[in-house]
Amino acid sequence: MATKLKSFSRSKPAKFTAFILAVVSVSLSVALSQYLLSKNSNPESLFVKEYRQSSTFIHEDVYGAFNSSQEILANGSAPEGLPYYYYISDGSRTYTNAESSERSYFEKYEKAFYSFEKGSWSVGAKTYDIPMYSGFSSTSTAYAAFPDEYLASKQKAWDAYRAELLPIAAGIAFFAVLALVMVVFSAAVAGRLPEDEELHPGMADRIYTDILLCGFVPTGLAWLSGLGLGGGLPQLLSLLWTGVLTALVTALCGIIFLSLVRRLKARKLMRQSFIYTAAEKAYDFLRSLFDGRRFRKYPLTRSLFYRQLVFIAASLFLVFVTLAFWPAFILEAVVIYWYIQGNNRSFEEINKGFSDSLEEQMKAERMKIDLVTNVSHDLKTPLTSIISYVDLLSKEESLSETARDYVNILGEKSDRLKHIVADLFDLAKSTSGDISLDLETIDIKKLLEQTLGDMQDEIEASGLQVVTRLPDHPVVITSDGKKLYRVFQNVLDNALKYSLKGTRIFVELTEESGRVQASVKNIAAYEMDFSEEEILQRFSRGDKSRTTEGSGLGLSIAESFTRVCGGKLKVDIDGDLFKVAVSF
Repeated sequence: MATKLKSFSRSKPAKFTAFILAVVSVSLSVALSQYLLSKNSNPESLFVKEYRQSSTFIHEDVYGAFNSSQEILANGSAPEGLPYYYYISDGSRTYTNAESSERSYFEKYEKAFYSFEKGSWSVGAKTYDIPMYSGFSSTSTAYAAFPDEYLASKQKAWDAYRAELLPIAAGIAFFAVLALVMVVFSAAVAGRLPEDEELHPGMADRIYTDILLCGFVPTGLAWLSGLGLGGGLPQLLSLLWTGVLTALVTALCGIIFLSLVRRLKARKLMRQSFIYTAAEKAYDFLRSLFDGRRFRKYPLTRSLFYRQLVFIAASLFLVFVTLAFWPAFILEAVVIYWYIQGNNRSFEEINKGFSDSLEEQMKAERMKIDLVTNVSHDLKTPLTSIISYVDLLSKEESLSETARDYVNILGEKSDRLKHIVADLFDLAKSTSGDISLDLETIDIKKLLEQTLGDMQDEIEASGLQVVTRLPDHPVVITSDGKKLYRVFQNVLDNALKYSLKGTRIFVELTEESGRVQASVKNIAAYEMDFSEEEILQRFSRGDKSRTTEGSGLGLSIAESFTRVCGGKLKVDIDGDLFKVAVSF
């Protein structure tokens, strides 16, 4: 049962309902309060049952009677038809509207009798004591008494006020209590979900705490200003305006309040403030200047860093000492010498480490190139024999059809292996720089046309259409024609292997700003989830499934040969468009 209750109370519908009930309850209580204040009835009647005990009676009737007495003495005349009995005398003049000026006459109205005599105040036997009036001199005598009939009429009106206001006050109290209960409930389940005990932040929790707290001030000012704007409307529209405006403000304040509650529960109220965050970052920045965290993994540079801190601290100390004691200059010179000598040793060790690391890298690269070169060279001899014997087997007339198919497959695979070995050998030579160049003046347009012509069989077998856009005039550059031919052959072969069926391959040659650029563009038949740099790496293939016959060396060899020949090969990927540009 407890688990079901917890799941229900933490559910989103329950939270939303509680929030809406809180907003509506606050809005109704404020609107009813405005309606209560707009009534001509006296709100004090809600808290004081007897009229003669109220502050209204004291200030309006009792103090009013004494004020009238003062005016009678000042003016020398008394008004007619006063609802109470009075007696006022300053020792020489006396005014009263009662049948007798004796104190005993006034005392019979014991429920509301007030007396000032011989400088002191007193009240009737059943009269509620009040703060005494201070307007009389010590020589004055004043009596005031209110008849029971007058008090009864006032009490009747007072009871009517009370009967009119009590339902409104009860409604205000009910909605206020309901709002308080809903607020407490919302605060209790804020940040909690039925499935776990973790605190889950809301969207408002991304805002800094101090900025949220500052939001209460403009929201409250906007609410007060809005209430003022609705003062000139008819009563019904004014109440409606007050309710809607209060609902909006309460909802906004509720969101801010619940965000603060979630931070309090998570103990992050201060940590999520802008001031705290800024101070923490400033402290961390200042600390990073002195704790050497950036050099923790590098002993030499860490040693330099701490030596620098010691030097700065010692120099500052010696500057102050020097102002009072001149021989400190000698100590300053010793500190500077220690600092420079220590740094020089660290620099030498760093340089030695760099040199050793660079030498190791160069050695590893040379070993890798030598390995590839030697393996490629060693594979050539047995591979040549395999190809020769496969060729001899293919010429045997006594072979069965099945055996001849096997021989044909061996021939295809051995030929492919021959090309891979040749590619490895060429790549190793171009990478190591141990490659001879035969530079000559060549027409790159003619070289492209020759490459396309030599690959016509492959183009027709692919079923793809090659569209050329070449200038009408020769385009002359200085390069190695054989290696550049290999570059174009590899780039075109890559396009034929990986293009989407039914699409076209575009071969263009352009001249601009003293450079010539040959480009090959095609639409890939697969998703290209690699970068331009990755596809130029050795053995890197765009077709991750490796369903094609490529080795992953074609573009790498093309890029290496282009660089050796003094050009630049660049790959661009735009969606499914794959473009290779070779420029000189």
